[in-house]
Amino acid sequence: MTSNENRNTDKTRASWQLPAGVSRGTWDYVTESAIATDYDRFHAGHPLLEMDRKWIIEHLGESPLRADGTPRIAIDFGCGTGRNLVPLAERGWRVVGVDLSLDMLREYKSKARAVPQSDAVAIRGNMAHMECLADGFADAVLCMYSSLGMVQGRANRRSFMRHANRILTEKGKFFVHVHNRGSWLRDPGGVRRTFWDWLRSKRDSSWELGDSVYAYRGLPSMFLHIYSERELRSDLKASGLRLEQLVRLNRQSSGVLNSGWFPHLRSGGFLAVCGPSKLG
Repeated sequence: MTSNENRNTDKTRASWQLPAGVSRGTWDYVTESAIATDYDRFHAGHPLLEMDRKWIIEHLGESPLRADGTPRIAIDFGCGTGRNLVPLAERGWRVVGVDLSLDMLREYKSKARAVPQSDAVAIRGNMAHMECLADGFADAVLCMYSSLGMVQGRANRRSFMRHANRILTEKGKFFVHVHNRGSWLRDPGGVRRTFWDWLRSKRDSSWELGDSVYAYRGLPSMFLHIYSERELRSDLKASGLRLEQLVRLNRQSSGVLNSGWFPHLRSGGFLAVCGPSKLG
């Protein structure tokens, strides 16, 4: 079967055939070639995408080598076109990109090939089911720009975070970004929206408080789960991840939120860095 035939088969896959944690809207997103080929241009200049990249480097430090002299390994789930991995590869890290989109992975591999001596790896995989990855091999696990929110179902999101905990080395770091639903309450009609969202979550077992479906770049039903700070902290802890730092972003996610009243309602999202711990 040719790559075009594979892509056409993917696009017409029935809902019951979709991977666990993948909504129809997310599947449409990862199988739409134009999303990947136009990704860098569309997001050019977004302040969060520069801020989080610098924040990751700051926490990881300059050295690409472990104590034994071997290269450190970074794996990025929802890697997209490799915006976080390619800079690490240029510093001498070994990098692994995981994404459901074949087109995103092609863009990432094309960039990585331009890095001298890079042996970048690309894996098409579902974040909720990464049993194929070995324990304790990664020095950094990344899940940025609300890639975690694209996973439908709390059990599936926690499954991913348990995998992140499992594959980290003893001194490894897990980095994650999510949007904050507390900010909904400041929007016009936000209180009513939150109430009806909560009510739907009580009546519909497939819907959770924080789930959102909306039109995005020509796709009619993009899915994204929006976290609260309390939910994020709870899921990290339940997954065995030890929270080391939580950064509250401002309303526009262009910088750190200034101190003030009710930060859980004023923040546009969160950046978290965690260390691993053993689950009981």
